[in-house]
Amino acid sequence: MRVFVIAHKSEAHTADDFAAYLEAEETHCLKLYADGTMREILRRSNGKGAILVMEVDSEDQARAICADLPFAKQGMLSFDFYAALPGLWPLIPTS
Repeated sequence: MRVFVIAHKSEAHTADDFAAYLEAEETHCLKLYADGTMREILRRSNGKGAILVMEVDSEDQARAICADLPFAKQGMLSFDFYAALPGLWPLIPTS
């Protein structure tokens, strides 16, 4: 199952706060990318977070993985999750 995750940077944290955990966050995300869990990592154009495309068994698994990210553990990120299934069936007329 593919899950799209919108990550929101906390406005209560400074650039220095994020810098302190950046290496750990990068290492963690690269491991997820290498094993195929994190298919895409995109920076939001407004600088307020990221868009993650994950390949997981469930939305709950995506939530658990994101909760384990170093920035998330420090309360620096919050997330919105959108699980998606392949196919165009909602777009095809039934009659």
